[in-house]
Amino acid sequence: MNVNGGLIMYKFPIWHWHIENSSICSLRCPRCPRVEIPDTLVQTSLSLDFFKKNFNPGFLQEVWQISFCGDDGDPIYGKEFLEIIEYLKITKPNLSLRIITNGSYRNEAWWKKLAANLNQYDEIHFSLDGWDQQSNEKYRINSNWDSIKTAVKTVRENSNVILTWAAIVFKYNQYDIMTMKDLATKWNFDIFQITYSTKFGSKYSNYNIEGSDDLEPAQQYIAKGHRFERQIINLTNRKLLDNGKNLINTDLYTNINRDSDIIPLCKIGNKGLYISSDGYFYPCCWMANRYNHTRWQEFRQPQYNLNTRNIGDILKDEMWDDFFNSLNNYDECKNKCCSQNFNKGYATSW
Repeated sequence: MNVNGGLIMYKFPIWHWHIENSSICSLRCPRCPRVEIPDTLVQTSLSLDFFKKNFNPGFLQEVWQISFCGDDGDPIYGKEFLEIIEYLKITKPNLSLRIITNGSYRNEAWWKKLAANLNQYDEIHFSLDGWDQQSNEKYRINSNWDSIKTAVKTVRENSNVILTWAAIVFKYNQYDIMTMKDLATKWNFDIFQITYSTKFGSKYSNYNIEGSDDLEPAQQYIAKGHRFERQIINLTNRKLLDNGKNLINTDLYTNINRDSDIIPLCKIGNKGLYISSDGYFYPCCWMANRYNHTRWQEFRQPQYNLNTRNIGDILKDEMWDDFFNSLNNYDECKNKCCSQNFNKGYATSW
């Protein structure tokens, strides 16, 4: 065990976490893994006790950002989500929380309780791909526009949290981006985020039905690389308050070996370490994704489960040396998850 300045040094930088606190969702988005590969879906939630055990006050000293975003679910449907947020923010008020949600079906009282525990260090992303009920549910099937409006209005009136409208470009909304942006401004969002996806028939033939993909937009609205691309528009000039941690760790960036074919984002803190809704640890959410081209099944072992093993012991384990070595050669891991999400040499998200 290495110690630096009284703090434990782990195999991973631990300041950034991506946690799927709940794999439950009310929506049926057609290109979500819960719809595309339902056979391996397990619907469950992480408990408040889980967070108190694994993210105790001592461990949280080194944690600066937690993103609540599911591979399968929506964080707001977690059974103890409000209690978890309250615990984290009381324990560390300047912890930066990012919540990604569709925003449907929770009532005003629930959103008031959430807003009461969020501050200027935090951000809520509302995933909205339309401008009313009819347009939004073309992809966000089973969403509820009225409850989304209630959510946005309630949070805006009861917290200074940053609000982001996050829209994916589809065929049905590609000419209405400004309509959504104008509505985001009217609803007092701080940021309008446009996402260009790759999950279309021109890149993946399985999305073509009778030779075409009804969701695919014009070519200029499709991501050029393997992964999605984003455009960020600031509507209010507000930004997240600096919580004292440079979220791009310059030391880690400076010290990495750029001659390697693969530079794992989990090793340099660029992408959050991932915890699934049933308590398994993964180096990142790409590996936890349940599609058969990822490594998610390899981590479904007791040595990776935070319900049965201490988080510190997992993070210090010598097994990660072999893991990182297996990623350093592009040819050796070309069929593994990491190489599929990188351009050779550099991460696509840099």
